[in-house]
Amino acid sequence: MSAFEFPRLSVDLDIVIPEEELKHFKGLITELGFEFSHERSDFDLTYDGRYERYVKSEELPVSVDLLINSVAARQTGYAYSFRYVFRNSENREVFGWHPESKAEVRVPSREMLIALKINAMRAADKRDVIMLCYEMPDADEVALHLKNCPHGIILENLDVLLDISKDLGSDDSIKGVYSISDDVLRKAAKNCEKLVSWLVSVLG
Repeated sequence: MSAFEFPRLSVDLDIVIPEEELKHFKGLITELGFEFSHERSDFDLTYDGRYERYVKSEELPVSVDLLINSVAARQTGYAYSFRYVFRNSENREVFGWHPESKAEVRVPSREMLIALKINAMRAADKRDVIMLCYEMPDADEVALHLKNCPHGIILENLDVLLDISKDLGSDDSIKGVYSISDDVLRKAAKNCEKLVSWLVSVLG
């Protein structure tokens, strides 16, 4: 999210990697002081694929999740392979809250990120999809990323997003997370409504 228009504070990092790079990435993050926490369990509510979590501090947990070979959403059971995510990613500058806190990294495209979040649809994902629509996404590309997902669940998720976008108006919880004005929120919500309405008509 912080590679796009409105950065938000986060203390976790998800990195999608091919299995052959696992040893390399584990070495990098352990050198930075992160310690192995756990692998995916059947009780995990976020991911359904294989991953390993590393944590740096118990007092203020900062975590890195290594998503191995794919990103799989528990909510839909659908997985995007590492290769697919990589093909639909780009180099962008990621910003933190401090003006000098930035780095150039490879991140999913706006449309890929929207599709990932429509699969997951936690509270934070709903807010993120709305804000990713501040600049109108390529609707055809988002639909392409969603076409093989379980349509029933995706359509339910889209209906939830559509209701939120229509009724948003001025939501202090979203404005506070992204430090934005009413006008910015209204534009993002309107674009989100357009995108989701079109996706429902295409995927339904």
